[in-house]
Amino acid sequence: MKKLIHILIAIAAVFAAMLTGFHLCFGNAMNKRLMECNVAVNRINREISEEVSERGVSPDKVIAERAEAWKKTYGSSAPESIVFIPLSSDDSVFRASIDKRCAVCCIYGSDGGLVGFAEYTCSDNVFTAVKYIVTIFLLVCYLIITGAVLYFHFAVFKPFRQLSEYPERLARLRDIQKLPESKSRYFGKYIWGMNMLTDVLSASSHRIHLLEGQHQKLVTSIAHGVKTPVANIRLYTDAVRSGLYSDTGMTSEIADKIDSNTAKIESMAAELLAASDASLDGFDIETERFPLTELADLIRSEYADRMSLLRIPFSVKCTDAPVMESDKYALYRAVSQLLENALKYGDGSGISVDLMRQDDAFCISVRSKGGLLPESELPYVFRSYWRGSNAAEKSGSGIGLYVVHETAKALGGSAHVRRIDETSEMEFLIYIEQ
Repeated sequence: MKKLIHILIAIAAVFAAMLTGFHLCFGNAMNKRLMECNVAVNRINREISEEVSERGVSPDKVIAERAEAWKKTYGSSAPESIVFIPLSSDDSVFRASIDKRCAVCCIYGSDGGLVGFAEYTCSDNVFTAVKYIVTIFLLVCYLIITGAVLYFHFAVFKPFRQLSEYPERLARLRDIQKLPESKSRYFGKYIWGMNMLTDVLSASSHRIHLLEGQHQKLVTSIAHGVKTPVANIRLYTDAVRSGLYSDTGMTSEIADKIDSNTAKIESMAAELLAASDASLDGFDIETERFPLTELADLIRSEYADRMSLLRIPFSVKCTDAPVMESDKYALYRAVSQLLENALKYGDGSGISVDLMRQDDAFCISVRSKGGLLPESELPYVFRSYWRGSNAAEKSGSGIGLYVVHETAKALGGSAHVRRIDETSEMEFLIYIEQ
């Protein structure tokens, strides 16, 4: 908005300068023309006075005879009209001009006495018309350009600036609020296409999430399933070494081979378990410095409208504006997971997010009313595939809070949970040490 104001001020300044410059130039041209007219009037008045004083001719006759000749001689500087005004018998009458376009000069007779006045009128209608036309033209141009700037700002540039940020946010945040539908002829189809892409990516992300969960379950079950036969093989190996099966002809060499195979199976099991843990540990951390208020604004922009539609009281507070060095989008995804859990398991009577600086750490608190977990279950909420007693009728894979915990850990922090009986709230906390 500040750029728009600066542009409008610049346009107004340019047109004000143009209008001022035009009026100054026009004023100089008018003054020059008046001077030329005054020179012509003085010469014409001298000719009339000479004719009257030397030949005794009537001023009216001189004016009538020489009017055309004067116009040819002086051109546009010649007076438009010349009127002789005889001297009144009343000596107290005083005649003067109050208009720059009109001059009143004295005419003297042969005896040197005043016989009357000659009134000369110079026309500036053309100049005046040009002045008004140019002024109106500049004002109309100013209004048209200002209107065009305002139109393009609100109809094109402002929506485009908002839309230009959407692909990056979609890539970083994955599940974000859709763009509002628009009938704009410039961006309507683009918004429709981006919302369709958002749906496709959201469905794909959900499917990948489920497949990752199934993959980890499969790997974990195989890894744990291998442990039992491995343990049995070790028992048989120890039995052979102790001579329990010596009558069967088994030797220590065979026992060593069994032991070697056992070690291989144990190694495979360890690799499977490591792969299981790593399947949810692939966090891409991009550290940067940013004010904590930017994270608050991001959370507010993505969830405020959604909460409003669901009629859930929602607030995002950020104390002061401390600068932290972390991955803003990874933190948002963690907070987003906590908000999704609050929507799923809360009673809809209120959700709040507080972001603050506490000593040497940054704290993000997400509180929601309803859906309280028993105190005995709180130590397990961040385990993978663990689901609380309040999730019996809710869909889910049980790895959302595990992802929050691992994200906080990857960012050099930790995740915690507590039950607030006084307000019937569950509070999830993310601490990032700085």
